[in-house]
Amino acid sequence: MKMEKLFQRYSSIIPDYEKFLDYVKRPLGLSFRVNTLKAKKDHILLLIKDWQAKRLPFYEDGFVVQKKLSLGNHFTHKLGFIYLQEKASMIPTIVLDPKPGEVVLDLCGAPGSKATQIAQQMKNQGLLIINEINKKRLRGLIFNVRRCGLLNEAIISIPGQKIDRILPEYFDRILIDAPCSAEGTIRRSKAVLYHWGLKNIEHMARIQKGLIVSGFRALRPGGTMVYSTCTIAPEENEGVVSYLLEKFNNVDILPINLAGFKLRPGITKWQGISFDKRVKNCARVLPQDNDTAPFFIARITKLGLYKPRMKYMGRVEFKNEPIDYLRKHFGIDPEPFKDFAIFKKNEQYFISNPEVYSFWEFKSLRKGLELGRFYEKQLKSDNDFIQIFGNRPSKNFFRLNDWQVRKFMNGDIIKVRDSRIEKGFVMLLYKDLPIGIGKFNGQEIRSTLKRERRGQTTTAGKENRL
Repeated sequence: MKMEKLFQRYSSIIPDYEKFLDYVKRPLGLSFRVNTLKAKKDHILLLIKDWQAKRLPFYEDGFVVQKKLSLGNHFTHKLGFIYLQEKASMIPTIVLDPKPGEVVLDLCGAPGSKATQIAQQMKNQGLLIINEINKKRLRGLIFNVRRCGLLNEAIISIPGQKIDRILPEYFDRILIDAPCSAEGTIRRSKAVLYHWGLKNIEHMARIQKGLIVSGFRALRPGGTMVYSTCTIAPEENEGVVSYLLEKFNNVDILPINLAGFKLRPGITKWQGISFDKRVKNCARVLPQDNDTAPFFIARITKLGLYKPRMKYMGRVEFKNEPIDYLRKHFGIDPEPFKDFAIFKKNEQYFISNPEVYSFWEFKSLRKGLELGRFYEKQLKSDNDFIQIFGNRPSKNFFRLNDWQVRKFMNGDIIKVRDSRIEKGFVMLLYKDLPIGIGKFNGQEIRSTLKRERRGQTTTAGKENRL
């Protein structure tokens, strides 16, 4: 199918249709956000100063790059200090506005772009439930959650249409970035041209209606839910939101305003069908307005009296062994760990918020962040854990230069002669930033970086996921 034929059905609802068509034929630019869960923004920007990245006017942690770079191969991406994400894809989480300490649900979590952004805005505090039913996509989700250093998350896998039966009126905020016909991905990939069809749009709309109803029932009174898609089809956008408005009398659609980013209102009529007038408060993102992918966003609230949540009164597990080792071996201050849960599962130690540890309502596939594992009385700390908690070591650390960072990222051996370092695991720093763990035998340091995280270039994959 030709691109013009696919989008012709929307010409009546896009006044500047020719300009729209011109933009959807253009490739997307490079955009990313810095991951402040692992390091301060200014420190990360120092690592990529050669990119000459410009901050997005509507999001303080989002940036664009004008140069042609291979960002996905750069060590800052491999180690999770940055996350490649399309500009419009950042908007739903910004609109959701999750706060530290809240209980939040990402109902359709893979590949993790918005889930990791939510955790970042929550500052790794509170409880973030990430759901993904697609088993094939779960692996990528877990990879990104770990790479970005989330420790306030619990990952579950159930049909999204059933979440309300298990956790009714449970969440302060919910994001439903719904599966859709994906017309908005066309600037990144032409694959949509080969599977697009009206039957698929109708099929996706039925799924979306089930998800938005279930999500609304799982939302607490006074809570906020954001429904979003990367498609233009009104059947999957205003039609789904209007269905929710017809079904419940305690729902309302809140307006969306975003300084520095142009949004268009939702439409109220489509092919002889009238939608609830409140869908005007929804937002349409068109590529010609901000040079982005197309997107649709609705900000929904549940009317009613907010009820304070009961606090967990049970025991939170805290295993002292790994923290004692970190104190003795690296001289790390144990004080920052006192408010976390430290627990053990299958010989692996994990760290999480107490809220995550005490989440028992549903079986989790994963909770918190890997801390490390003991081998012959030596703790092999996880690289992502060290990047967050490895600040200011007083012993058994080694400062890497530029070429040694490349060796670490490639899994190579780094020859070292330093009598101050004990044999065993050593913390590796780059520009005073902890980036991982190596194994020292007295003459050389061997990288412990997992194979799937290896590889680094001086520039930066062309991957730019939604």
